[in-house]
Amino acid sequence: MSPSPEYASRSRLAWGLLVLILAVEAVGGAIVLMNAFPAAFSASTDPIEQRLSILIAAVIAWVWVLVTLGGSLRLRAGWVRGSALTIHVLLFAAGTGILQTQVAEPLIGWLLVLLAFAGFAAAIIARPLDTAPREES
Repeated sequence: MSPSPEYASRSRLAWGLLVLILAVEAVGGAIVLMNAFPAAFSASTDPIEQRLSILIAAVIAWVWVLVTLGGSLRLRAGWVRGSALTIHVLLFAAGTGILQTQVAEPLIGWLLVLLAFAGFAAAIIARPLDTAPREES
């Protein structure tokens, strides 16, 4: 049974929104990394191991967003939705953490929370493309 045209249209719109949100997050991650690299290797009282571990975690998170963005552009598979849902749950946690601890401007925390809600909703609504052949009964 094929989905209704209205549902398919909502799914396409949700995929487009998800791609846009992931692209914004990828650009934002690149900006964060451009600032994190010099900070990790600057003279500081923090141990170098601590600064490098934060830098490595940021690089891994950015690569994860890039892989999910690439998958959403090329495949629209189920794993992309799962990955995007996980990213946006963690992004929500980061945004609320910023708002609670005030480690950054509250505006940044609110932007992360809004991106997380929008990305989570888009990932829920987006329907993966069915690439597997169906068996006729």
